Amino acid sequence: MPSENMEDRLKTDFDALAASLEKDRFAQNTLSKLNAVQRRRLGVIGCAAALGAVIAASQFMNVVRSIAPALTPGANAVEPAGPVALTLAALIVASALMATAFVLRQES
Repeated sequence: MPSENMEDRLKTDFDALAASLEKDRFAQNTLSKLNAVQRRRLGVIGCAAALGAVIAASQFMNVVRSIAPALTPGANAVEPAGPVALTLAALIVASALMATAFVLRQES
Protein backbone atom coordinates (compact mmCIF):
# COMPACT_ATOMS: atom_id res chain seq x y z
CA MET A 1 0.00 0.00 0.00
CA PRO A 2 1.24 3.47 -0.80
CA SER A 3 0.31 4.88 2.62
CA GLU A 4 2.58 2.38 4.41
CA ASN A 5 5.46 3.38 2.17
CA MET A 6 4.78 7.05 2.99
CA GLU A 7 4.66 6.28 6.73
CA ASP A 8 7.99 4.48 6.49
CA ARG A 9 9.51 7.44 4.65
CA LEU A 10 8.18 9.90 7.21
CA LYS A 11 9.45 7.77 10.08
CA THR A 12 12.88 7.56 8.48
CA ASP A 13 12.96 11.33 7.92
CA PHE A 14 11.87 12.11 11.48
CA ASP A 15 14.42 9.69 12.90
CA ALA A 16 17.16 11.32 10.83
CA LEU A 17 16.07 14.77 12.01
CA ALA A 18 16.01 13.65 15.65
CA ALA A 19 19.49 12.16 15.29
CA SER A 20 20.83 15.39 13.81
CA LEU A 21 19.25 17.43 16.62
CA GLU A 22 20.86 15.21 19.24
CA LYS A 23 24.24 16.15 17.84
CA ASP A 24 23.34 19.82 17.49
CA ARG A 25 26.21 22.01 18.63
CA PHE A 26 23.89 24.92 19.50
CA ALA A 27 21.93 22.80 21.95
CA GLN A 28 25.12 21.51 23.54
CA ASN A 29 26.52 25.04 23.90
CA THR A 30 23.26 26.30 25.39
CA LEU A 31 23.15 23.48 27.92
CA SER A 32 26.77 23.99 28.91
CA LYS A 33 26.15 27.73 29.42
CA LEU A 34 23.12 26.99 31.56
CA ASN A 35 25.14 24.55 33.66
CA ALA A 36 27.91 27.14 34.04
CA VAL A 37 25.38 29.69 35.26
CA GLN A 38 24.04 27.15 37.75
CA ARG A 39 27.54 26.41 39.08
CA ARG A 40 28.31 30.11 39.37
CA ARG A 41 25.03 30.69 41.22
CA LEU A 42 25.88 27.94 43.69
CA GLY A 43 29.33 29.47 44.21
CA VAL A 44 27.87 32.91 44.90
CA ILE A 45 25.33 31.47 47.32
CA GLY A 46 28.09 29.51 49.08
CA CYS A 47 30.26 32.63 49.43
CA ALA A 48 27.30 34.61 50.75
CA ALA A 49 26.59 31.85 53.27
CA ALA A 50 30.21 31.84 54.42
CA LEU A 51 30.21 35.64 54.76
CA GLY A 52 26.97 35.49 56.74
CA ALA A 53 28.45 32.83 59.00
CA VAL A 54 31.51 34.99 59.64
CA ILE A 55 29.33 37.99 60.48
CA ALA A 56 27.20 35.85 62.78
CA ALA A 57 30.31 34.47 64.46
CA SER A 58 31.61 37.98 65.05
CA GLN A 59 28.47 38.69 67.08
CA PHE A 60 28.78 35.47 69.07
CA MET A 61 31.06 36.93 71.76
CA ASN A 62 28.60 39.74 72.47
CA VAL A 63 25.87 37.16 73.00
CA VAL A 64 28.10 35.07 75.27
CA ARG A 65 29.03 38.12 77.34
CA SER A 66 25.37 39.05 77.65
CA ILE A 67 24.18 35.67 78.90
CA ALA A 68 27.31 34.65 80.84
CA PRO A 69 26.13 36.05 84.20
CA ALA A 70 22.94 34.01 83.98
CA LEU A 71 24.76 30.79 83.08
CA THR A 72 27.66 30.88 85.54
CA PRO A 73 28.11 32.18 89.09
CA GLY A 74 31.03 34.40 88.03
CA ALA A 75 30.93 36.59 84.94
CA ASN A 76 34.60 35.85 84.23
CA ALA A 77 34.08 32.08 84.10
CA VAL A 78 33.46 32.17 80.36
CA GLU A 79 36.66 32.82 78.46
CA PRO A 80 36.18 34.42 75.09
CA ALA A 81 37.45 32.61 72.05
CA GLY A 82 39.66 34.48 69.64
CA PRO A 83 38.51 35.72 66.26
CA VAL A 84 40.47 32.98 64.48
CA ALA A 85 38.65 30.25 66.40
CA LEU A 86 35.28 31.88 65.74
CA THR A 87 36.03 32.26 62.05
CA LEU A 88 37.09 28.63 61.77
CA ALA A 89 33.95 27.51 63.60
CA ALA A 90 31.81 29.61 61.27
CA LEU A 91 33.54 28.19 58.21
CA ILE A 92 33.07 24.64 59.46
CA VAL A 93 29.35 25.23 60.00
CA ALA A 94 29.04 26.92 56.59
CA SER A 95 30.82 24.05 54.85
CA ALA A 96 28.60 21.52 56.62
CA LEU A 97 25.52 23.42 55.46
CA MET A 98 26.83 23.62 51.91
CA ALA A 99 27.55 19.88 51.89
CA THR A 100 24.02 19.24 53.11
CA ALA A 101 22.63 21.48 50.37
CA PHE A 102 24.60 19.61 47.70
CA VAL A 103 23.36 16.25 48.99
CA LEU A 104 19.76 17.43 49.07
CA ARG A 105 20.12 18.90 45.58
CA GLN A 106 21.35 15.59 44.20
CA GLU A 107 18.50 13.65 45.80
CA SER A 108 15.77 15.81 44.33
